[in-house]
This record gives sequence, C-alpha cells and structure tokens, in this order.
Amino acid sequence: MADTAQAPSASLGDLVYDAFYAGGIGGSIVALFFFARDVWNGEPLFTPSIVGSALFLGSVAEPAVRLDMVAVYTLVHFAAFALLGAVVAVAVRELELHSKHPLVTGLVIFGLAELGFFAAAALFLPGVVELVGAGWIGAANLLAAIGIALFLLSSHRPDLWYRLKHAMHLA
Repeated sequence: MADTAQAPSASLGDLVYDAFYAGGIGGSIVALFFFARDVWNGEPLFTPSIVGSALFLGSVAEPAVRLDMVAVYTLVHFAAFALLGAVVAVAVRELELHSKHPLVTGLVIFGLAELGFFAAAALFLPGVVELVGAGWIGAANLLAAIGIALFLLSSHRPDLWYRLKHAMHLA
C-alpha cells in the first residue's frame, strides 16, 4: 500500500489547473485591491494607468487616467500572474514533498510575488514603487498570497481546509 504521507505525483493537467487558478486568483485580488484603493482616493484606475504609462511610455507623470494604458497594462498584469501561477504550482508541488505546513507555502508564495514585482519594477517600472507605495504593494501581494494559499489548501489538503472552515465557523 502506498504511503499517504507523501504528496501524490502531479500530472501536467494538475499543474496547469493549479497555475491557471492560482494566477487568476492572485491577479484578481491585486487588481481589486488597487481598484478599491484608487476609488477610495477618488481616482479610479489610477494605479494601472501609471504602471502602464511607465511600462509602455517610459513616464509615470501622467496627470490623468489613460484608459489605453489601463487596458494594455491589464493584459501584462494577468500575463505576469499567469507566470507566477505556473511558478507557484511547481513550487507548491515541491514544497508538499518537503513541508506539510500550509503557512510555509503561503510565505513562499508571498516571497515569490514580492521578489517578482520588485525585480520587474527595478528593471521596467522606474518611479512606480515610490508613487504607488511599497507598503501598498506589499499589502496587495500579501492578500494575493493568502488567496492563492487558501485555494491550494482547499484543493490539495481538504482535511485542513475542512478544519479551518470549522474553526472560523464558516461551514
């Protein structure tokens, strides 16, 4: 009989499923976080507009929201999260072989998101971190990591997901 302590080997379909949902969940959480922040500040879509302007026009000093920059940056944003989702799917499969604690998985996802964004910002988005705020970026990435970790927990460790839901009185 197989040892149930080891994570099952992942098929390509399982990895693609995890990558698709992890990327979609993470990207959506970050987009909604900044949309809510921008609406709160009275400037809806300001953040994707300035990031798109920095990426495609080389300037973050746009006084008005440019919908064309919002549109093209949204495509880049979700492509980046698709890549992050693929990296996370593979990393989580490896972590499951070595670590059974979901907090470790969440911290690794957060670290990958932070490292990925700040590396890309240093290379392609001069001035954006200062304008948006490193704390806001960190908060958005932390929420995305929590969302991705909860998705992976629910699909990979249903026993822990069940206990978490009951501990929080959600079910």
